Amino acid sequence: AAKAAGGFLVAGASSVTADGSAVPSPWSRPPISPETSGLLIARAHEELLAGNEEDRRLNDVRPLVQESWRRSLASLVGPEGLPSLDLASDELEAYRRAHPLAGVMDMVRALLLPGTAEESGVVVAVGDAAGRLLWVEGDRHIRALTGDMGFVAGANWAEDAVGTSAPGTALTLDRSVQIRGAEHFNRLVQPWS
Repeated sequence: AAKAAGGFLVAGASSVTADGSAVPSPWSRPPISPETSGLLIARAHEELLAGNEEDRRLNDVRPLVQESWRRSLASLVGPEGLPSLDLASDELEAYRRAHPLAGVMDMVRALLLPGTAEESGVVVAVGDAAGRLLWVEGDRHIRALTGDMGFVAGANWAEDAVGTSAPGTALTLDRSVQIRGAEHFNRLVQPWS
């Protein structure tokens, strides 16, 4: 709290004890577990899809995600379905060979795929400015799972094609973003972060 003309101003809504733990307050909302948060976000997503834009659960969704969901709706993106495969294998290979990022892919692999890439526990995707995935590499088991939702080389992951996702939303906003679980617009992608 800080002094203000004739009174005080509260700069934050939470208080802490000497050990740094939060003091419960009847005026603040109890902490939300990640599981509960995911459920609230998923329900807010369903309400928005149903046309209930005033549902209070939307207040629990980050503004960046809310805005992306609305752009996704305006672009008529469906909440389910696989992305289009914009580049087939021969066309993809030719495009990758000529792409400026082709020359740095060995460095990307070395920096982002630890140990044996095929069993790294990580998937790395590199795409172009249009949102098309050019390289999707890493753990073969995880790639098989993400492949089931269309996260494959040649697929279009632009926001206006698949809705809210890290690749597409980052391109739309021209900055890095992280999209977690239920924040994805497409239900098939919601199990992933």
